[in-house]
Amino acid sequence: MNNAVSLAHSAQSLKKAIPLMVKYRIPVTPINYAIWYCYIEGSNPSLNAELDQVIEQNKTCTQDKAKEIFDKHLTNDDLIFFQKKTEKFNRTVEQIQQDINVTLNHSKSFTTSLVDSQNELSTLTNANSYNEILSCVERLTDESIIMQDYAREFQTKLAIAYNEIKDLKRTLNIPNEVADTDSLTGFYSRAKFDKDIKKFCHEYSEKVNEHSQAVLIMFDIDHFKRFNDDFGHQKGDEVLKLVAKKVKENTTEAENVYRYGGGEFCITAYFDSINDIITFADCIRLAIAKLAFRKKHDVTATRAISASFGLAILRPFTNSLVLVERADRALNIAKTHGRNRIEIAPDI
Repeated sequence: MNNAVSLAHSAQSLKKAIPLMVKYRIPVTPINYAIWYCYIEGSNPSLNAELDQVIEQNKTCTQDKAKEIFDKHLTNDDLIFFQKKTEKFNRTVEQIQQDINVTLNHSKSFTTSLVDSQNELSTLTNANSYNEILSCVERLTDESIIMQDYAREFQTKLAIAYNEIKDLKRTLNIPNEVADTDSLTGFYSRAKFDKDIKKFCHEYSEKVNEHSQAVLIMFDIDHFKRFNDDFGHQKGDEVLKLVAKKVKENTTEAENVYRYGGGEFCITAYFDSINDIITFADCIRLAIAKLAFRKKHDVTATRAISASFGLAILRPFTNSLVLVERADRALNIAKTHGRNRIEIAPDI
């Protein structure tokens, strides 16, 4: 592995490596970092081939297998690769601090010169002081030019450092972004929902708009457990992907979609009216109801796919736990009344 690469290049490689590690449930350890970074770089074809084979067979790579691949294809120098990037970042910050100190010192010196010159000029009041005044102005001009040069140099260094730090910050934020996303469906994760729903309720309460309706929609794939039991968990994952595809086709960036767990999903959004909310939810319901799952090599083993929906209209100053409880209660009513339907939670 070539360690003499730019911080920006490293960030780009990590952007691709980390999501793969999350997808295949690979722990974020130094050894795994090194393996998957090398995998993305493509600098070691034999490592890539072996890792592809392991993932194809096991859908993941255990720690023992990772250590075996590392010992076979990489060296300890690769383990310190990310440590070097950290050290580079620290050196960049230290250099910024030094440059700031140098610039501040020159700024203080220039300020002192200004004060001294002001005091000197105040004593030169007669016409015969022309030479002294001219000398004072020349000195100030020289000091000003020096200060401008330092300022320009510092600005250039700061711009370079800013770009390096921005790239590193973007790289370090990738694990958080990945953690906020469900790798199977591409929707936001349950952990992000738990954070966002509080913010959703708070923001609506802060800026109540009588012409806007905020809603939490919870929907669950009907009899999802049977898909896993009858066809296997891998086929159950395929059902989730099919449903997710239909949901994406019927939503926009204005709606936040989360995988709540298992075959259950949540949507938070704003609409102009309750009728708009019902129309939106029903479009998704109908799209899902058109899906059917067929077992491979057996066209007669077909299972229809549907989902039940529970809607909870958000009222000002409603606690997020209460909102979730209301939507969940409406969802359970939809299941009790025959599934593949929409129920709206009554106001408490």
